[in-house]
Amino acid sequence: MPGERVVIDGLWRCLCPSVDIVSLSRLTSPSRGPRQRSIPLFSHNTQTREPQGRRGYRHVAATTSTDRTRPDRDEIERARIEYLKRLAKRSPWIPGALFEGIDSFATKLDRIPTKTIYAALKELPRAQGTYHSVVKLVEYLVKERKEKPNAILYESLIRANVDKNHGSAEVAGQLLKEMEKLGVPVTPQVYQALLEVTAIHPDYALRNTVLFEMKNRWYTPTVDDSVNIAVGLLRDNQYELALEKLEDLHRDPVNVPSWLYDIFLFTFGDLGFHEETLSILQHRLKVANIAFEPLSLNTWQFLLDVFSRDAFYDGIKYIWNQSVSPGFFNPPDGVVMNVLNTASGHADAALAVSAIQTLSGRGKKLELHHFEALIDIHTQQNDLLKAFTILCIMEKTDLHPDLSSTRSIFRILYQSTSETEAALKLLYELRLDYKVPPAAFNVVLEAVAMHRPFKAALDLYRSVRQICIDGPDIETYNVLLAHCTLKRSMNFLCAEMEAFCIEPTWVTYDHLIRISTMQDDYKQAFQFLDKMRSSKAVGLPNDPWPSRSSALALIKRCIEAEDIRVQELIEGCHKRGMSIDIEVQQLLEAFQKRKELVEPVSGEGVAVSSPDSDQDQKLNAVSAWAQQQNTHN
Repeated sequence: MPGERVVIDGLWRCLCPSVDIVSLSRLTSPSRGPRQRSIPLFSHNTQTREPQGRRGYRHVAATTSTDRTRPDRDEIERARIEYLKRLAKRSPWIPGALFEGIDSFATKLDRIPTKTIYAALKELPRAQGTYHSVVKLVEYLVKERKEKPNAILYESLIRANVDKNHGSAEVAGQLLKEMEKLGVPVTPQVYQALLEVTAIHPDYALRNTVLFEMKNRWYTPTVDDSVNIAVGLLRDNQYELALEKLEDLHRDPVNVPSWLYDIFLFTFGDLGFHEETLSILQHRLKVANIAFEPLSLNTWQFLLDVFSRDAFYDGIKYIWNQSVSPGFFNPPDGVVMNVLNTASGHADAALAVSAIQTLSGRGKKLELHHFEALIDIHTQQNDLLKAFTILCIMEKTDLHPDLSSTRSIFRILYQSTSETEAALKLLYELRLDYKVPPAAFNVVLEAVAMHRPFKAALDLYRSVRQICIDGPDIETYNVLLAHCTLKRSMNFLCAEMEAFCIEPTWVTYDHLIRISTMQDDYKQAFQFLDKMRSSKAVGLPNDPWPSRSSALALIKRCIEAEDIRVQELIEGCHKRGMSIDIEVQQLLEAFQKRKELVEPVSGEGVAVSSPDSDQDQKLNAVSAWAQQQNTHN
């Protein structure tokens, strides 16, 4: 008898690993008297835990529910009972009491044959929300019907641990060890149940133990076993092994459930394994019955989302042709924009046009960035005619492209002088059918200024009205001023801007200051600086100041001319966070050395300049002030 007592205790230790103590009280006490806190049967399961366990299953606390959560739990319980009733209708040969709530067991189990209860144990573990029912049935058979522990009872308990809320791979492993200890034969069905548990509650050690024992006993895993192994490896983050198991299923002549492919698609897609995801998707569509097992719209949308997010061109192209073009679903605007950008990066004009048609078909107004993607595609194909044509179409739709819209065109023109000449001819041809925007003229002008002398660019500028009806814009002058070095040309361009009533921008003033510092008389640079700071034109910052290179060029001229206004320039740079102290100190030291070299030697009949002269005093003051600022900073 001591042996029987050990067997019963061992079973009881694993019957209810996470049973609600309140529910356990209801199980052991059929009466509906006042609710009392019962004494737990198993001391190692009485600890109050947080709602979420280590593997995602729930340990229910011993305290009663509050009024706030009781309605939700009652609703869940009612839904579970309704599900069990539907399950009972599908198994009419099993008494309905076995499918009802666990409260009915205490009063109705006595009238049900043991054989029928065993039959129910084979059915219940495969249903949802039947964990407590299975545990109660096994407990009843062992405690009331005096059934000896056997493989069916252990299989039922192990399979009940598949439950996502109350199941545990650790408990299933303990049951396996107990079977071996008590000499209960482990059947293939028990191993299958264990693999199902590890698919829901990943346990790499238990899974390997089961596979090792199955191999030693010459048990060949079934298709369901292989599926459970693959899912368990996925949930255990063993992605390479899981993919290898899926490939093994492909090589065998078996019917792999379509939902297994879907799990791999979602898992690998979310992880960014896009090549593997695309391969699985193609195989899924090839082997599965599309008529009866079509890929869900959610799966199509998810895959296109992750592929477009990471600009995976092959996957985007495949899904777009398979689902979007036939009209199975319409992706959101953000995904379509990602598709358009990816098509632009891979020079796929057909895909880009299809994406734009999808957007325009919704009545969405196309913006600059939509057309710029098409320009990038045509420039990658060296089709300048189409690229310039799109610029003209943009101008026709009142989008007004700017210099940034033509960077891909400039890359082609910059590499070849002949392409620049061809582009200029294209503009003369397009002006016959389209209104050529200034941006198209400016990019050719920029290329001419790069390849040929500035005079050639200035001559091309004089013909701007022949190509662009509206004439030049501010970017036209910024392009020319960027390559200008002569004061005469600078003044000509300034007069042209005034004639066309074009207000200078910050970039324009910065170029003017830089050009003025290159002249013998640099005082005009300060005039442009004053105009920059006092101008209220659109496009100027709140506190405009020259760029670092232009500011240093003007500081250098002031130091060389011993102009005390250099102090104001340095202070303005410091105020705006420009780091120029090292360069200023180098300029001062270099100027001092040059002055010492050219200074006449005393005693050769040439008057030596007095150290107290005005210019020396200015230079010394600037040098001392700069050193003081450098030390302070």
